[in-house]
Amino acid sequence: MGSERKKMRFEIFFSRFFTNLPKILLTDLLFAIPSLLFIFGFYFLNRMLFNGGISVLFSLIVIIPIFPFYSGVVQVVRNIARGDSDVKVIPCFFNALKSNFLLFLLHGVVECAIAVMSYLAISFYINMLSQHPIMYVLLFFCIIIVMLLLYASWYICLLSVTYDLPIRYLYKNSFLMSFGELKNNMIGIFAFIVAFAVFFTFVIFAQSPLLLIIVLSALWALLVPATLTFCYVFFIYDGMVDILQSKQDLEAEKAIEKGAQPQPNPVAETITDFSDVDISKLRDTDDFIYFNGKMMKQSTVLRLAKEQQNKQTSSEEDNDE
Repeated sequence: MGSERKKMRFEIFFSRFFTNLPKILLTDLLFAIPSLLFIFGFYFLNRMLFNGGISVLFSLIVIIPIFPFYSGVVQVVRNIARGDSDVKVIPCFFNALKSNFLLFLLHGVVECAIAVMSYLAISFYINMLSQHPIMYVLLFFCIIIVMLLLYASWYICLLSVTYDLPIRYLYKNSFLMSFGELKNNMIGIFAFIVAFAVFFTFVIFAQSPLLLIIVLSALWALLVPATLTFCYVFFIYDGMVDILQSKQDLEAEKAIEKGAQPQPNPVAETITDFSDVDISKLRDTDDFIYFNGKMMKQSTVLRLAKEQQNKQTSSEEDNDE
C-alpha cells in the first residue's frame, strides 16, 4: 500500500485558510468594528483640521489606537496558521487584547514612527529623481530598508503574542530575523502582494466615491487585515519558533561547557497565577507548551508552579500556628 503523498506548503496554506474562512471572517469583523470607528473619526478630524484637505502624515497616527486590537487578529490567525483544530475566535481575540493591550500600544507608536519616516523618505527620493541619477540608487536602498522594517514588524507582532520576551529581546530578535529569515519573508511578502492584488481588483471597479467607500469598508470589515496577516504568519511562524529554540539550546550548551548553570530563559512568563497548574502532568524538560496563550518551557512552568504552591503551603502553615 503506497504511502500518502506529502502535501506541499502552498496546499497546506490554502487548506487551512479556506477550512477556517468563517473564523477568519469573524476575526476580521471583531477588528474592523473598533478600527473603522477610529479610521472614520480621524478622517473627519483630518478634514476639519486641514480645511477639507487630507494630511497623510496626520492620518498615519490612527495606527496607534487601533494597534492593540490587532493583537487579537495576530493571535487568532497564528493559531489557525499553525494548524490548531479548535480555535475559539472570540475568547482568543479578547484574551490577546487584554494581555497585550499596553505592549501593542507601544508597538503602535513604533509602527507609526516607522510609517511616517518611510513615507517621508520615499516621497523625498521620488521627488528628487529628476535632479540626479544617483537618486534612483538611493530610492532602491530606501525601499529595501522599508521592506526589512516591514518584516521586522511582522516578527514584533508574532513574537509578542507567542512569547513573553523583554522589550529589548523582542525588538532585537525581530530585526535580526527580518534579514536572517529572508527566504520565508520573501515567500510571505509574495503571498501578501498576491492577496492585496486580489483585493485591489474589487476597488478598481468602484466607479463613484460612495461606492469606493462601501467596497473598501466591506473588504476591511470582512477580509483584508486577517487575510493579509495569515499570509505572512503562515510562512514565518515555524522558522521563528525553530530559531528561538535553537538559540536557547545553543546558549544552554555553552553555559554547560563553561561549567556554569544555564541562564534563565529570556522567554520568561510574567503570569503570576499558577494555582490551576496540574504539576503531575508536567515534565522537567525544555519542550515548549502553551500556557495562557504563550509559549513556555515545561520546566519553567513546573518550577514557577512549585514555587507558588510551596509559598502558599508555607503561608497556610504560618497562619495555622
